[in-house]
Amino acid sequence: MSRLADNDGALWRSQFHTSKVASVSFSSSTINPLIASASDDGLVGIHDMRIIGSDSNSTVACLEDSHVRPHSAVWKPSSDSIFLTAGLDDIIKLWDLRNTREHVVSFLGHVPASGKLKRIHRPTFFNVGSDSFILSGGENSHAISMFQVDEEANDTSACLRSVFSRGKLPDGSGDVGSMAVHSNQVAVTVEG
Repeated sequence: MSRLADNDGALWRSQFHTSKVASVSFSSSTINPLIASASDDGLVGIHDMRIIGSDSNSTVACLEDSHVRPHSAVWKPSSDSIFLTAGLDDIIKLWDLRNTREHVVSFLGHVPASGKLKRIHRPTFFNVGSDSFILSGGENSHAISMFQVDEEANDTSACLRSVFSRGKLPDGSGDVGSMAVHSNQVAVTVEG
């Protein structure tokens, strides 16, 4: 990962990951912008761009074994500390940067239950008024799943949450690919 500008073309570069980086995402902070990254090496990293120098380690948090081949690390738009991760498994995890020893909550049910692990397709945050949701598609689900987010909940029995709502795609459609959110609008690509 790099940011353009100095002699070799980079103002900031991380050598943290050892394999393909599938996702990078900026936090919403204008004072201390952080970058979340997810990689095929099995790691999710949180990096502080203010730490510059070839010998410095810009990683402020490392999530090991959070997912099978993590491919998504996305900051909650209205938060400097809340982010989600996903990979080639069947769980989306919500994290709080202030304590990364354990995820806050897991979301399950966006892929069909079967013996084979199914891939989550690029989850994203979606806010409606004061309510916050996670939208996701999944391999062979032919649907968009919506999970309600309440990271302030202290009820440990609610650590695993199932689908809040699911919208089936029209017959003959493939799986949900990527999604983009702008205000109260969602754009969805459909594979297949």
